[in-house]
Amino acid sequence: MKSKYLLFAVVFSMNTAVSVAQSDFDLTQRWFNETLYNPASAGNNFSTGVFLHTRLQWVGVTGAPSTHAGTFDTYVEDLRSGFGFTFAADKLGPVSSYNTRLAYAFYIPIGEKAVLSLGLSGGILFRNRRMSGGGSENPNDPALVYGNVSDYSPDFDFGFEFKGPFKLGASIRHLAAQPSKYNLSKHSINVWTYFSSRFNLSESLSLEPLAAALFNESSYRVEAGALLYFFKTERRNTYSDRFWLGALYRTDNSFALLAGVNLSPKIRLGYSFDYATGDLSSIAKGGTHELFLSFYLNRIFYKDETCPAYRSYRRR
Repeated sequence: MKSKYLLFAVVFSMNTAVSVAQSDFDLTQRWFNETLYNPASAGNNFSTGVFLHTRLQWVGVTGAPSTHAGTFDTYVEDLRSGFGFTFAADKLGPVSSYNTRLAYAFYIPIGEKAVLSLGLSGGILFRNRRMSGGGSENPNDPALVYGNVSDYSPDFDFGFEFKGPFKLGASIRHLAAQPSKYNLSKHSINVWTYFSSRFNLSESLSLEPLAAALFNESSYRVEAGALLYFFKTERRNTYSDRFWLGALYRTDNSFALLAGVNLSPKIRLGYSFDYATGDLSSIAKGGTHELFLSFYLNRIFYKDETCPAYRSYRRR
C-alpha cells in the first residue's frame, strides 16, 4: 500500500511541475522524424511520408506518461518547399495534452549537394485535466478545486536545418507560450538542437553519430549516441540500409537501445527501449517502450548526389 501511494506522489508531483512549465513530449525515435520538433524538417526526405509513433513510459507505474504522435509531410520540388501536418496526444496522470500544427519549410540550395531549410509552424495546444473524488485541506489548491477543466492556446515554432555532409538543426518551440487560468496550456519555450553525420565503414556498413541538446526555462538535457546501419547498397535512400541498431545516453540518467528494419522500399519499423538509471530506476523497472512505423507514398530513389532543391533552382 505504501508503494502505491509513493507512485502516486511521484506522478502527481511531476504533473504539478508540468502544469507550471511544460516541457515537450519526449520521443526517443525523433531522429527518424525531426518534423515533430522542427518545422524546417518538413519534406526533408524529398518525398511524401507518414510517420506514426507510440510511447509507453515507465511501464507498470500508475499514471505514467504515454504519447501517441504522427506526421504527414511532403516536398514540392517546383516550389522548393516542404509542407507538413503534425499531431501529438500526450498523457501524464490526470492531465492530457493534444497538439496539432501545420508546418512549412523553404529550401535554399547550397551548391549541388547541400541545402538549408527555414521552417515555421502554427497550431493549437489543447490540455485537459480530470480529477475525481477526494478533497483537499487547502481550498485554493487548483489541482483539486477544479476537478475537470480544459484550456487551449495558440502554438508556434520556428527552426532551421542544414542537410549535406552532415545534418545540423535547431528549433524554438512554443513561441506563443502564455499563462492560462488553470495553468493547463502554459508551455515554456523549448529549444532543441541536433547534429548527425554518416560515415561508410565498408560496402555494407555505415555509422551515424548523434548528438542533441534540449533546453527550457527550468531544465536542460544532453544526449549522445550512434546508429549502425547494415547491408548498405548504392542507393542513397534509407531502404539501402536494411537493418539498424543503436544506443543513446542522456544526462538525465537514462539510456536507450534502438533497433529497426526497412520492411520494403516504402515501409520501415523501429523500436526502442529506455531505462532510467537514476532515482526512478527502483520504481520504473518496466522501462519505456516506443514503436514507430513510417510509410513513403511516392518515394523516389536517386543515385546522383545532386540535391532536389538544387535541381529546381537550376531550372529557374
